[in-house]
Amino acid sequence: MAFYLINRLARLGKSLLKALLTLLLALLILAFLYVAFNTPLTSSVRKLSNEELQTYTKYLDTSLSEPQHFVAEKFDRYDVVLLGEMHWKRQDVEFVNKLIPYLYRTKGIKIFAWEYGASDFQSEADSLINAPKFDRKRAIAFSRRSYFAWNFEEYLDIIRTIWEINQSIPNGQEKFTFLQLGSDYNPRKLQSPDIAVQRKERRRYAYDEKMGKIVEREVLRKHQKALWYSGLHHAFTQYKQPLFLFLKARGVRGGEYLYQRFERIYMIQLYLPFVNRLVLPKYFVPSIFGKRLTFVYPFRGAFEQVYREYKKPFAVDTKNSVFGDLEDTHGYYSMDRWGGLKLREMCDGYIVLCSIDEMEPVSLVPDWVTNEAELEEVKSILPPEDAARMKDIPTLLKYLEGETQRSQVKEMRNLGNRSNAPWRWSNPP
Repeated sequence: MAFYLINRLARLGKSLLKALLTLLLALLILAFLYVAFNTPLTSSVRKLSNEELQTYTKYLDTSLSEPQHFVAEKFDRYDVVLLGEMHWKRQDVEFVNKLIPYLYRTKGIKIFAWEYGASDFQSEADSLINAPKFDRKRAIAFSRRSYFAWNFEEYLDIIRTIWEINQSIPNGQEKFTFLQLGSDYNPRKLQSPDIAVQRKERRRYAYDEKMGKIVEREVLRKHQKALWYSGLHHAFTQYKQPLFLFLKARGVRGGEYLYQRFERIYMIQLYLPFVNRLVLPKYFVPSIFGKRLTFVYPFRGAFEQVYREYKKPFAVDTKNSVFGDLEDTHGYYSMDRWGGLKLREMCDGYIVLCSIDEMEPVSLVPDWVTNEAELEEVKSILPPEDAARMKDIPTLLKYLEGETQRSQVKEMRNLGNRSNAPWRWSNPP
């Protein structure tokens, strides 16, 4: 009997070892395929010829390429125009801040929907923008409750701009509407050791479908028009993000929710560097590959070169223009393709406001947290180990800076100073 048990355990051990070795081999093969698949043989940038530059700039000269006018004219054909940004880029937020009153004056657009306020606090936003006097402290408190680390002056300026529009509208007339599409962020619950609490909070916090439903209910079902402003991924309408090799994300993005149900939806991408397509090891094994992301020029540097030749901001349609066939081969968004990702497959419109080395990060709100009560408010939603380290306001503000990744903008700017920048070449490679 003992011999039988020993023999059975030995066979079981061999089977287990064989299964583990098979699994390890499969993982190694997958890792090799991933690296091989995501290591393009071409340069990440391609210098445009003089003829190509002339073709692109001539198109801009003969089309409606001024960014504000470009967006405004889209409302002649579309009910919702979505702007997708990378976050933390000052030029993008300032553009949107000027665009809102421009659309109100030229097209009568009276609804602005954004990701950066929690929908649970919609009544607070309504009260804020309709008050007889702008209350900066209330605006900060509203923003801080929505996302405790979104302490950026330029986003706060947008709230004041909407308040100013409403101040200009006579009493008794329809006021400007400011829709909140996000969910308040509570990392204490999201990172709770109690799995049930964590799962419940994840379901509550996920807001892509909610974003679409709010705009459907408050805008489209009421036959209104609106400008949508969010991070790029929430704004996608047709493009599906890659996961691994040929696998794509299964969830429905906010813009996609609208696009599946309504025809008159137009999505614009604001110019941004792309994360290198070899990004997964940094997420899964940061101890080996590091956490610091590396960036590449989108669409092999074409837009950067056109901007430097054209010397002013511009916007283009992607479906029916000479820009639509530009391909990206080195960024995260093309990592599930043998060939390149065409611009027309990613968005409907594209806006370039500045070159990458001109990009500036948004500025911090100096009075984001000013007293002990506000400090305790933020600490109450931080993970306990983080909250315990927040002894005073300066410590908290330093912690918030790390939470937002605002410093990434400075990292991205370094692309323009590298030796492989296309305008540094004497001859095309």
